[in-house]
Amino acid sequence: MRIAMTVMALVFVLGSASAVVQARKGQWWRAASTFLPGLGMVVVLLGGVERQITSLFWLGCLLVVAGFGAEAMAYWRARTPSAENGA
Repeated sequence: MRIAMTVMALVFVLGSASAVVQARKGQWWRAASTFLPGLGMVVVLLGGVERQITSLFWLGCLLVVAGFGAEAMAYWRARTPSAENGA
């Protein structure tokens, strides 16, 4: 179980670092789509699975789904011409 916790912590730290870089570039939807699934994974595994707290499990699932929604918004904003892009 220690190896799984270490891998999970590493994925969360690397995802958080990537989200900070994207946020500094002003890519907020992309930053949220990177950070939220990692945070949701930590909440699901540590709170929901490890300690068997149902509310934390569902909160983690909600964070992962919100991350996928942010990914969809980032994709939509990148593909849609806007006033910022000079279109």
